[in-house]
Amino acid sequence: MKLRLFALLALAVPSATLLSSPREALACGGCFAPPTETTVVNAHRMVLSVSPVQSVLWDQIQYSGDPSAFGWVLPVKRGAILEEGSDAWFETLEAATSVRITAPSSTCARSGGGCGSTLGSADAAGEAFGGGDHVTVLHRGTVGPYDTVTLATDTPGVLNAWFDRNGFNVDESTQPIIDAYVDEGFDFIAIRLQPGKDVKEMTPVRVVTPGANAALPLRMVAAGTGANVAITLFTISEARLAPEGFAAAAVPIDLLAWDFASQESNYGVLREKAIAAADGGRAFLTSYAQQGSLFSPVSSPGAPFGVRYTTSGSTTPVDTIAAAFAQQGFANGETGEVQDAACAVRFAEIATESRAVANPCPAGVPLSDPSCGEVAAGQIDARELACGALDDLAIAMVGLHPKDVWLTRLEANLPRAALDTDLVLSPAPQERVDNWLRARVSVHADVLCGGATPVLDGDRPSRTRGQGTLVGMTLGALALAAAIARRGARRLASRPA
Repeated sequence: MKLRLFALLALAVPSATLLSSPREALACGGCFAPPTETTVVNAHRMVLSVSPVQSVLWDQIQYSGDPSAFGWVLPVKRGAILEEGSDAWFETLEAATSVRITAPSSTCARSGGGCGSTLGSADAAGEAFGGGDHVTVLHRGTVGPYDTVTLATDTPGVLNAWFDRNGFNVDESTQPIIDAYVDEGFDFIAIRLQPGKDVKEMTPVRVVTPGANAALPLRMVAAGTGANVAITLFTISEARLAPEGFAAAAVPIDLLAWDFASQESNYGVLREKAIAAADGGRAFLTSYAQQGSLFSPVSSPGAPFGVRYTTSGSTTPVDTIAAAFAQQGFANGETGEVQDAACAVRFAEIATESRAVANPCPAGVPLSDPSCGEVAAGQIDARELACGALDDLAIAMVGLHPKDVWLTRLEANLPRAALDTDLVLSPAPQERVDNWLRARVSVHADVLCGGATPVLDGDRPSRTRGQGTLVGMTLGALALAAAIARRGARRLASRPA
């Protein structure tokens, strides 16, 4: 049986889509389906940590279908190692950085009492891998539920033949892309599920590469995509990063409206239009950028009582993303016997540290392995940032100074033509981007106060007439937003205290 090949990233295919043809993958990169079916890539989610010591790329791989038909390939630099990641890592970063919209504050003119404000979200194969002529198998092993192999060659064309012999269905249009990576000196990591493993056992993976490399093999994503592909990229480094060669999209906040009747905003529509309008869609939106937010509490005008986080496994809110990560990992059973509260205490203690984090273990060896040594004086041992078996945060911080670290969220909906070059990141203006936004325009505000006149933020008598125009302009957008299917309930949600 031919394997379905994924390169760079894979996410979830809702089970309902398996009943129709063609199949749609919510996210898979460089997707090559067997000849009897079509798979369309429409979204990607990844995390990239960059330090002078190493670069780490996380891919969230979730897939619905025949386990024996799954395969994944990533071009990597020499020395890269594949490791298993955690679901809690993506769950926490996704929810903590998603845009949140708050309604304008309001009072009722008749009584002078407060009507309050309302909070909402943004709606927003069993045969072993073998070598071949001119293809060198650098490493073969297992990671979590996957069989893995790292390949190298300096001869164009032979790697495509290897993929074909080993059941990866690489279409002819992608073979020149693979040859280009070969010519540029890349190795390749390929994985597939071990025999007997089910797709429900699939976990995220991370690729650790020596040295600083703020680039992603975006050309590989083009395989299997439709007209557009959505990308969400989280970056962790000592600078706010932005893609080179792409426009910077911006949502027009002055047009951000809140409908008090439906309890929805028009942010989703404004965001979609802003990204599409910037250089024909060849653009990225920075929806979140904060320095120190992994380990320290953050504040926001949109959340006047502070930003706190709760998880699916606890009703106790925490005040940092790192603590939420430990809490979610404990709820998932990914920390082992270690309690998340103890981890949160350690995380808080290093929030203002100016020392760099160091990994005392040999390459590819878990932090819990007895072969690990000791870090040098003046360094933070990465093992202090591991919460039992939950070590994504520790690995992400290697080579970085905790107090200087930025967490940035980048979003795009790239046309296929924009996938003609790899994504290179460089420092952007070091300015904070808040994900808590307060709506500027109110729709159906009268539902708050009955027959009384609502008094909203910034209301002035001279604005009354113009307000009807503003509302009219946004009603259509709100209607469109309401028509968009809501995402499933997230397992982790952030909210003001």
